[in-house]
Amino acid sequence: MLLDRIALFVNVAKHQNLAKTARGMHVSSSSVSQRLKSLERDFGVKLYKRNKTGIELTNEGRLLLTTASQVLNQLDTLRKTLNPDSEKPVQRLSVGGTYNTSAKYLPSAIATFQKIHPEIQVTFLTSHSRAVENWIRDGELDIAIVQSPSESCIAELYTEYFAKDNLAFFACPGHPLTKKQKISLEDLANTPLIVRAGGTGATQRILTLLKSRSFNLNVALRCASPDAVKAAVRRKMGVGILFHNLIEDDIRRKELKILRVPGLPRMSGNSYIVYDKTKPLKHPAAEFLAILHDMKSRQKNPIVVRNLTGTDQS
Repeated sequence: MLLDRIALFVNVAKHQNLAKTARGMHVSSSSVSQRLKSLERDFGVKLYKRNKTGIELTNEGRLLLTTASQVLNQLDTLRKTLNPDSEKPVQRLSVGGTYNTSAKYLPSAIATFQKIHPEIQVTFLTSHSRAVENWIRDGELDIAIVQSPSESCIAELYTEYFAKDNLAFFACPGHPLTKKQKISLEDLANTPLIVRAGGTGATQRILTLLKSRSFNLNVALRCASPDAVKAAVRRKMGVGILFHNLIEDDIRRKELKILRVPGLPRMSGNSYIVYDKTKPLKHPAAEFLAILHDMKSRQKNPIVVRNLTGTDQS
């Protein structure tokens, strides 16, 4: 709708930065840019131009900002007059996680939370660990679960052990290695490997270990997400490496198959609950934390590690 694009323009003009506006709205910068271009086409004028720090408005953009702000304020006043209950503040909870934790733990925790608190609006964001950590620092997330957090995260944010998961090699059912009774390290070294770009600490450790044993690895593809790794494996492009919780449903459906490599030690990664320790948790986040604690207590052999001072060595 035109009104939605105008409201977006006012928001961008307030921040004078497309990326900052996108982060605040939990959408991509390209989405914001496309909607603003559509608004410019609606009016047939250029509303802003980019500079080194963000954007600056054109004369037409400043005129639209002044008029649009007045119109939006009038609409807000009308809404409150017609529906006084709309003035009641809406409680919100922003939850985030890295790919592994978002696949296994967070959907269940969010579903439980929404059954208890249907009146609270929940936002759920997923990305790699550095992005999730920055969202916590910037206040865009109230609470998150991060796998293998960085040293700066451990030093600056509150971190509490949540769960452990093991790294797994896997292939599509028709792959030649799935037919072998015993897979050797030589077999693995001679097979194209598919990993996540950037990878996890455990993935890098297993690759480093194989290199230390003089195996020339063939990392054929580095993918942006776990789903992309699984898609490449399904297309028989090679053997994938991911944490087990990301592929357990695929294994259950017999779409993928775990490969057992006796010559390799078990590699695992720990996940941690993360939030800003410099300010108290808001009520919704504290309620969500209680749900995570309950989930952790029902895991086998739970370990509690609070306020870590070193890197994850698991």
